Amino acid sequence: MKKLISALLIVSILMCSTVALAALPDNDEIQQSNYFQSYGMAVTAIGSGKLRLTFSCSAVGTADVLGVATFFVQKKNSDGSWSDVTDLIPGSTKTNTTSHSFSKIFNGVAGETYRCKCVFVCTKTINGVVGTETKSYTSGKKTAN
Repeated sequence: MKKLISALLIVSILMCSTVALAALPDNDEIQQSNYFQSYGMAVTAIGSGKLRLTFSCSAVGTADVLGVATFFVQKKNSDGSWSDVTDLIPGSTKTNTTSHSFSKIFNGVAGETYRCKCVFVCTKTINGVVGTETKSYTSGKKTAN
């Protein structure tokens, strides 16, 4: 009986410690912010060499200004490096909101691979103090078709 109770205690302790460790976030993925709840973008091939660039972000609470400050498009070179194919393009922002999404069409060349780099911006008034946070983001790559 003592062996059974000891075995159950050991199994219980092991299970509790395993669950506790699994619940801890990876330090590289901790992204706490008083400004952004989420941000990201996607590149989608829509045909004839065109790509749809879709941007989306949300704020923690209501933001004074929220959106994308600027973005630019890069093309993958044959050696694997990336080169800019646009200048900085003004993004889109919204005022007094908790979220903002928009999309733009980029005219690429079918068969070429592209990605987008952008800067998200969120300005909020917290306890009477106006502050701004920016987040740089690079999309995944997409081949135009």
